[in-house]
Amino acid sequence: MFKKLDNAISIFSITVMTICMSVATIVAFINVILRYAFGASLSWAGALTSYLFIWSALFGAAYGFRTGMHIGVTFLIQSIPPKFGKWLLCFNLIIIFIFLACFTKWGLDFIKFSINLKQIDIDLRIPFWIIYLCVPISLIISTYQVLYKLVLTIKTPVHEFDYEKVMKEE
Repeated sequence: MFKKLDNAISIFSITVMTICMSVATIVAFINVILRYAFGASLSWAGALTSYLFIWSALFGAAYGFRTGMHIGVTFLIQSIPPKFGKWLLCFNLIIIFIFLACFTKWGLDFIKFSINLKQIDIDLRIPFWIIYLCVPISLIISTYQVLYKLVLTIKTPVHEFDYEKVMKEE
């Protein structure tokens, strides 16, 4: 079950990253052409480009948890015996999980707060809560990825524990 969900989340994250980065690049390029070639520009292009880059970065960060990019105690874990390395990695993942879970809760509360404010972006004419949705969604994905790595680490027998293998598990 974890494997299928993990693959679906991975595809979703990569798709969101790719679409956001592509659209942001195209909009910025078109706006530059309009500005310098025709002396006009799209009033909303700057805001849209910024928001799309932020979405892309946050979903990229979430995907980074899947590939083990963020969990950086590699040297220490690989230099101690596997038994201690496994438990040090578990401890590290638990701390990260708690942090991300708290941050996810904050992100969800922030969305509720934004909905209640009923503010709308003046350039794009859409509610800010829609723009801010990338925060809790990407944090939920990050939290799940860390939990998945923790489960993999716990399930790996000590004699088979290899930091690189656990972090790169896909």
